[in-house]
Order: sequence, then C-alpha cells, then structure tokens
Amino acid sequence: MKNGSPTPPRRRPRTQTTIGVHLRWALPTLRAWAASGHTSLREITREHVLDALPASGNPRSQAGQGLKSIFRLLKAREVLFTDPTSRVKTGYHESRQPLPANLEAIRAALNSPSPAQAVVTAMIAFHGLRTGHLRRLLLTDLRDGRLHTDGRVILLAAPVRERLAAWLDYRNRRWPHTANPHLFVHYRSAARTDPVGHRWVKLAIGPGLTATSIREDRILNEAHTSGGDQRRLADLFGLSIDAATRYTATLDHPDLGRL
Repeated sequence: MKNGSPTPPRRRPRTQTTIGVHLRWALPTLRAWAASGHTSLREITREHVLDALPASGNPRSQAGQGLKSIFRLLKAREVLFTDPTSRVKTGYHESRQPLPANLEAIRAALNSPSPAQAVVTAMIAFHGLRTGHLRRLLLTDLRDGRLHTDGRVILLAAPVRERLAAWLDYRNRRWPHTANPHLFVHYRSAARTDPVGHRWVKLAIGPGLTATSIREDRILNEAHTSGGDQRRLADLFGLSIDAATRYTATLDHPDLGRL
C-alpha cells in the first residue's frame, strides 16, 4: 500500500496514516479468524466475511473498508486467487454534524501566556488550518504577512501575525542555534530537523479543545456568514464540494441557527 503500483492494476501510494487506519479497522477481524484456527487468508470465503462484519453503522463500514483494502491488494498481487470481499456491501461512514465550539475556551487559549498555545489556536481559529498543515509549516512558508501552504496563499489576520511574532521571538530565545526548518519545534525536535508530532499540537492547544473542533467552528461560522457559499469554503479552507456541503447543510438547522 505504501509504494503503490505503476503497472496494472495500478494503485496510488498510500500514506502511513491511511495504512495504519485501514489496518486498525481490519485487525479485530483478522485476529478473530486466527483465533478460530485459520492460518491463511486463502481459507477465507465470502461467508466468513459476511459473518464477521458488524450488522450496521460505522463499525460495519470501517471493518469492511479495512478488509477490502487488504484483500484487493493481495488479489492484485496474485497472492490470493479470489477476493472474498468482492461485491460485499459494507455501507458508508456516517457523517457527524459539525457543531460550534466553546468560544470561551477558544478566547482563553488565544489569550494564553503560552506563545505556542496562543499561535496554534489562532492559526486554526482564524484560518482553519489542519494539524498536518501546522506540523509541516516551514519558516520559509511565512512571507510578507502571508502563509504559503499546499498551493494556497493565506493572508494572515492581524491577531495571527501578532501571535506569530511572539512565538518567533520565543523560538529564537529558547533555541537560537537550532537547524530545524519548521515553524514549530520543541525541546526534542530542536536538535533534529523533524516536524513536531500530533501529540505536540494537541498539548499546545490544551485541555477542553481539539484542533478539529476549532477548525469546524471556524468553517461553520464562515458557512453561515457567507450564506452557504460552497465555493468560498472550498477556496478558504481547501475543502472539496462534498466536504463543504456538510457545513452548508446546517444553515436550516434550528438549533445551530439559534446558536
């Protein structure tokens, strides 16, 4: 899955995150088959798959997608003669309604005395950046008050620029000789050139908030402010039309309208 295949049947390379997610979804079923005495996936039939799948909901769709990703790959590599998951319907992941975040908690994080917490929260709350974006940001991605990331140029809001300046001052004082090119560093990564991990971003934001909840709150606010302009959401936050629809569909929700 990691390397993909340039020859038929072609496959795009998958990221380590995608591989890990699919394996986590499939492992409970694989372990159950191993515990019941199966020693090879060649022994698995369509009936085994149907019996192992949960009845419905996300557990069924996740287990099904994990198993399909493994069996399709093994069949394509001619390790298996047949794919027992072929034409097995596992459904789709249930989408979760985006909800507003706790604004008091966001305000407290934005005004935090910790430069890391303030700037990370600000970059998500004002510009809806994902955790992956924050981790990969380089110092050279900041130019003339603009952020260059994933082919987009984001004009940084004044509160974000203020907190960025405070973070850069702190970074230069704390690690003046680091060779790490990334915007965000900590005491371990300062001695290397690796980006910070997901856990660092989570800890920087602090308890009571997550990067996802802050980002969803920002996009949800923009969806209501723009009257459901999907193109605007796609341009501002790098969303697909389907992803943007998830937010614009909340415009007529009475509870969200009241909030």
